[in-house]
Amino acid sequence: MKTFLLMLFMLTACTLQSAFGQKKEWMVRMARIEIDSAYLEQYKAAIREHTQAAIANEPGVLTLYAMYDKAHPTLVTVLEIYASKAAYEAHLKTPHFQKYKTGTLEMVKSLELVDVDPIAFGAKPDILKR
Repeated sequence: MKTFLLMLFMLTACTLQSAFGQKKEWMVRMARIEIDSAYLEQYKAAIREHTQAAIANEPGVLTLYAMYDKAHPTLVTVLEIYASKAAYEAHLKTPHFQKYKTGTLEMVKSLELVDVDPIAFGAKPDILKR
């Protein structure tokens, strides 16, 4: 799973680097979330809705990829890339984020936020069209 996430990050970041220039200002984070199994399908729907709204409405949200571990479906990882810390802080105040956060409170058993720094980038330009 970690290898997949690193590959996904590198694929996305290369495309974003050419589109948004300097990556020094980016805020990159991985959220590791454990979901109560009784709410798994509801959680998946909520994070899909939230991701679609953030990507469609927030220019500072560069990437949101949510995925779950095949062997342990209640373990969710989200790769988040924001144009800047200010973009991240603005994201937290949006109605769609507030709806997601309050709507999933009882679904989430644990949450770990890990800020990371990119090391290397590489991607095919049309990777997301395949």
